[in-house]
Amino acid sequence: MISSSILVIFGLLLLLYCADRMIIFADTIAKEFSLSPILIGLTIVAFGTSAPELVITIVASLKDIPVTDAIIGNVIGSNVANLILILGVSALFFNIDLGQIKNATNAYLFFITLYFVFIFFIETSFGFIFLLGFFIFLIGFIYYLKNYQSEITDEDENNYEEGFQRSIYIKLMLTFIGIFIGGKLFLDNSLDLFKYLGLQETVIGVSVLAIGTSLPELATVILAYIKKKGAIGIGNVIGSNIMNILFVFFPGLLIIQSRGLTFNIPENSILHIYVLMLSTITVIILSLFKIKIGKVVALIFTGSYATYIWYIV
Repeated sequence: MISSSILVIFGLLLLLYCADRMIIFADTIAKEFSLSPILIGLTIVAFGTSAPELVITIVASLKDIPVTDAIIGNVIGSNVANLILILGVSALFFNIDLGQIKNATNAYLFFITLYFVFIFFIETSFGFIFLLGFFIFLIGFIYYLKNYQSEITDEDENNYEEGFQRSIYIKLMLTFIGIFIGGKLFLDNSLDLFKYLGLQETVIGVSVLAIGTSLPELATVILAYIKKKGAIGIGNVIGSNIMNILFVFFPGLLIIQSRGLTFNIPENSILHIYVLMLSTITVIILSLFKIKIGKVVALIFTGSYATYIWYIV
């Protein structure tokens, strides 16, 4: 018990430290190449913080009997946690400006989530035809990022160009590894207790795994605002939700189907699907109307998330 507690604390400290370094390195790269901080959050940072979800999905997909309940629960739970818990907790300390998100990004988040949700209402498994749909969304997302307009001025670019070092890419990769190790240490040593309580795998995925694997996003958003780089944190949350579907769930689906197995949809997933869609629509509406998430909305978000977890547990 003592060793587990020490590892939990160590994992959390490592996670926070690496998230702090990642923001600095990612921001430097953004300025060097005149890239929008939101774009960096949507891509580089989002990929780094989605690493825990990806690892869990790959491991679950390669088991003799794929743990599809945990895969789906992890993706849905992480996306809900990102939108409601992460933004809610962060907004208790800072005013979160969702107006920085482009309408096109909101539209993409909405449609990829809608497609993911739609399948749960028409099928009991993810068939080959749905693979094609995810692939089309993946190509569309890559094309969108390729044509993303920069919001950096020449003055900003020049301020960073002189001190830029190529070794920063290696440092950035090391922070990704640190985030993964820190998150895994924290998660692994916290998970056994919940298994002993006899929770279903979907519930564990939606709650324990989702919260644990969303710690990098929480650390990134809070530290980004502390460093006055809030756009990176906001982009990270939205980007992570897109990444969780296209670069976490989609690979898991590919692995299972390439093994000639069926990716079944758990029967108890509909409630979580409703919560995911409601959370996504709520955040998109706040973004479209450029409504900042202050302490009142933050309390509503965190209270709603606590109620949701209490209900399913």
